Amino acid sequence: MLEPDAVRCYERAGDIVRMTRAAIRPFIKDGVKLLDVAERVERRILDEGAKLPFPCTMALNEIASHYTPSGDYERAFRKGDLVKLDFGACVEGYVADAAFTVEVDGSARSDIIEAVEKALSAGIERARPGARVGEIGGAIDREASSAGFHVLKDLLGHSLGRYCLHGGLTIPAYDDGSDLKIREGDVLAIEPFITGGSGAVVRLDGGNIYELLRNGEIYVHGPEEKKLLAYIAEHYGHFPFAERWLPRPDGLQGLVKAACVKSVPIMVEADGAPVAQAESTVIVERDGCRVIT
Repeated sequence: MLEPDAVRCYERAGDIVRMTRAAIRPFIKDGVKLLDVAERVERRILDEGAKLPFPCTMALNEIASHYTPSGDYERAFRKGDLVKLDFGACVEGYVADAAFTVEVDGSARSDIIEAVEKALSAGIERARPGARVGEIGGAIDREASSAGFHVLKDLLGHSLGRYCLHGGLTIPAYDDGSDLKIREGDVLAIEPFITGGSGAVVRLDGGNIYELLRNGEIYVHGPEEKKLLAYIAEHYGHFPFAERWLPRPDGLQGLVKAACVKSVPIMVEADGAPVAQAESTVIVERDGCRVIT
């Protein structure tokens, strides 16, 4: 069971995510730079008094996830882009996480956007105490299949814990046969990804997102790397961070080579087919679950 203070923090984080989502939608339009939107999302969350549990990820078309613009990225949205925006807020260590998909200045891909939202709703309906995680995934998969789409099986939802973005449970987008069950008090980020392609995923470098693996000066060389490692550990802990967040990124690649920091790979649909995503954070209660984002 969740303590009342934890529920309060989750709800506040969810409120911030929901308000940010509503505020940012009008800015996703032809000619607007991806970097400007990412920074606007992050700034709004910080201005609300929350922290950033991970960078605002912005995935276009066949890119499914794990990409954020670099600090000098000039690419702007173009008419017809299928945009996945994924972001979260952290209040006293408690994280709410959500994502949505929009088509830039168009409606040609409304079918896949509607299908992924329905798949998310189907998964949420199955999230209740005693349900297997595979039941949630099976409901997602059936809904996507009924609309003619495939789920991306390599991309998973997850439970959320305090200062823990990916907790003990993973929530598949298909019935994987797992016997793990949902419990009252679990907090889950349910997030299907669907595509008209095969749903297979390839991993590529260059997403500009990193994560601390180990914090120990013994593994690094030179004062700049040591200073940067200390900064990352102090400011981000084991939450993912963006290269553009660092005051001076000199030494980052040295930390990667020393296996103190890892670069998170971009996830791309193997056939080059567009991908849509939808995500909500829910608190599992006695008779079902409550969406907080």
